Amino acid sequence: MKFKHIDKDRKASTIKIIGKHIEHYRRMMIVVSSFMVAAALFFAIYWAFDEITSGVVDDYLYLGSHLLFLAVSILMIVMLVLNKYKKVSTKTLAIWIHVHAVLIVIWASLVCVLDLKIGLPPLMYFIACTAMAGLYVLEPIFFTTLIGLSLTSIIISQAVNNYSYFTGKFFVENIINTVIYIILIILIAFRHFRVTIREFEAKDKLEILTYNDELTGLLNERSYVIAVDKINEDIKNNKEEPFAVVLMDVNNLKATNDAHGHRYGCHLVVKCGHDLPTIFTSSKLFHIGGDEFVAIVYGEDLEKFEETIQKFDQNMLYSIITYEGVELIFSVARGYAIYQKGDKFQDVLQRADNEMYAHKKSIKEKYNFKGR
Repeated sequence: MKFKHIDKDRKASTIKIIGKHIEHYRRMMIVVSSFMVAAALFFAIYWAFDEITSGVVDDYLYLGSHLLFLAVSILMIVMLVLNKYKKVSTKTLAIWIHVHAVLIVIWASLVCVLDLKIGLPPLMYFIACTAMAGLYVLEPIFFTTLIGLSLTSIIISQAVNNYSYFTGKFFVENIINTVIYIILIILIAFRHFRVTIREFEAKDKLEILTYNDELTGLLNERSYVIAVDKINEDIKNNKEEPFAVVLMDVNNLKATNDAHGHRYGCHLVVKCGHDLPTIFTSSKLFHIGGDEFVAIVYGEDLEKFEETIQKFDQNMLYSIITYEGVELIFSVARGYAIYQKGDKFQDVLQRADNEMYAHKKSIKEKYNFKGR
């Protein structure tokens, strides 16, 4: 197996893929994390009210490790829930998964050492290793299979050895078995992880090509149709979220194409697509063709809608930019409408469209534009 240096862009891409995959399996991960919380709580209570009374240092270490396990498992659930409501980004969630895994390793290592000191088979360490592998290989079936195989191997081992591991006579054998097991898990997980990442990268690229506009990087017309259908379905089922629609059109595009060539007009479209995400930070942005853009406004952008529109006017209404030594007029007209109970999406869009053309007309008169 050849290890290669991973550059910054590849790391960022990998973290994004992991975050999206975790979002997809959020429910399953919440269930797994809940199981971890229950197990950690049981162990912590047991040591706090029973074993800790012995006064042995090892028992304090056991208790401390279980409290650590409890804390990181609760935080895992919190992060997954916050991500569901868009309070935590996929990147933050993916990074936390790595932190969570490292903390589990610390907990499991401590428990393993303490178990080996008294000759016990490190059952919890086996389970923790499989959990680690499952988190990193991004494959729920693989994760579940590993846990099942681990538990089965331990039960068979105990039956074959007539529970002799509990006598403390096989301290060295326990260590060797544990090390071999860990190495195998790491190798299998790492190999599977690399294969899975490549598969998800290919899927991610295909998804980008399918649902994103190649010119601007924003969502494309196909994505827009899907989003509109989803909103209308939610409205029909009384599950709609508050939203607004902002319809936008790049001014003076035809005149720019005629005067300087399509490359310069294309630059105006690209600039619009580049600047819009800095204004609409929590909204869905679409380039639906030519000089037309749509924002479906949610979240913080909607809560501060007046400020968002003011920011748009300050940055997009009119400016002179230079591209390849040529001065170009960059101007974008906009019209907006806020959803009202009883509306269909088309009703909101129509109001935004009417306002957009009125706004475009006023800009043309103010700045003396000729044509589109």
